[in-house]
Amino acid sequence: MGSNSRAGGDIGGRAHQLSRRGFLGNAAGAVVASGVAGSLLAACGGEEATGGSGAAGGSGTDKITFLTIIPLNLGFISEVLGDVNGRFKQQGLEVTIQSTRGSAQALQSILQGSALLTRAGAIETVQHNAQAGAPLVNIGMQWRKAPIALVSAPERPMRVPADWRGRKVGLPSKGGTSEIIFNLMLASQGVPIDSVQRQVTGFSVGTYDLVKKGRVNGYVIGSVEQVLIKLQQPDAVVVDPSTWVEEGQPYLTSQRQLAEKRDQLKAYMTVVKATMDDVLNDREKNYATIIAAVRKKYDFEELKDDKIAQGVIDGQVKAWSHGGAQPDLKTVQRNWQKVYDQLVRAKIVEGGKNPQEWFTNDLVT
Repeated sequence: MGSNSRAGGDIGGRAHQLSRRGFLGNAAGAVVASGVAGSLLAACGGEEATGGSGAAGGSGTDKITFLTIIPLNLGFISEVLGDVNGRFKQQGLEVTIQSTRGSAQALQSILQGSALLTRAGAIETVQHNAQAGAPLVNIGMQWRKAPIALVSAPERPMRVPADWRGRKVGLPSKGGTSEIIFNLMLASQGVPIDSVQRQVTGFSVGTYDLVKKGRVNGYVIGSVEQVLIKLQQPDAVVVDPSTWVEEGQPYLTSQRQLAEKRDQLKAYMTVVKATMDDVLNDREKNYATIIAAVRKKYDFEELKDDKIAQGVIDGQVKAWSHGGAQPDLKTVQRNWQKVYDQLVRAKIVEGGKNPQEWFTNDLVT
């Protein structure tokens, strides 16, 4: 992901297959943002899976596809380690990882059955289920916080939602996950959403120049950039919106695929939990063992510098345990409810739904 990485559901990129390094074609065609809800709902009646899962001829393994909503990077440490240390093979899985052009495309592909699972935002998942009745189901909560942060300059710091009133924020896209999180942060403290101007900007640390020049008062960065900016711009003010917004990144599939391919999904989640334990067990060594193993096969930009690689992995570890939760992949019921309740308060979705129907912990016990 490096210095030009993305976060949230705003944009995507290249594709990887774990059994080889070559590029693969993208998943199903992109979904126009304004038609996401309808497209997701329509996808529920799509064809049976053609590439999501199935027995590999004579090999005794199951072929499954996992979709990333951004280019594959060190932030997907479970997927990378599952390949490097052979844990997917141990569970009888042959995993193909494909990048999509954002979360809308990934979620549509999951509902169509052309891929088995993805990892995307809890807010977006709940929004689609509540608004359009999309049968998305959270089968394991890995990240327990927003993957983004807000950056501003020390001369005019934006530390709390009220500081943004009358200011201008830089966003990676209009209407994407980052903007939804930002709007919920404002709404949580009664700051009118329309009191803040918006401008589409870059996502890299270099975008900080726009803050210095006064073109924006602050902007959104992703998880890797949070590590980079602390090294390259140590005076920058970096604020986590998770102080005010309940968010996370669960593993997602469809209700239909959960019923039909439960064994494959459980095997995948077993690998995710095992790789998380691998990382946690290497924490005292500052993840040196993990980084050395990944470097033997992958060349992500953030792997070139030990401090950056360590920071990216440590950021994930902290996200797994955010709020004092255990890094066990289980969705905390009250936190999942908070995701829905904040959307209702902000009048983004209607009340009266039962979000407890949209997750299960059965595959991670």
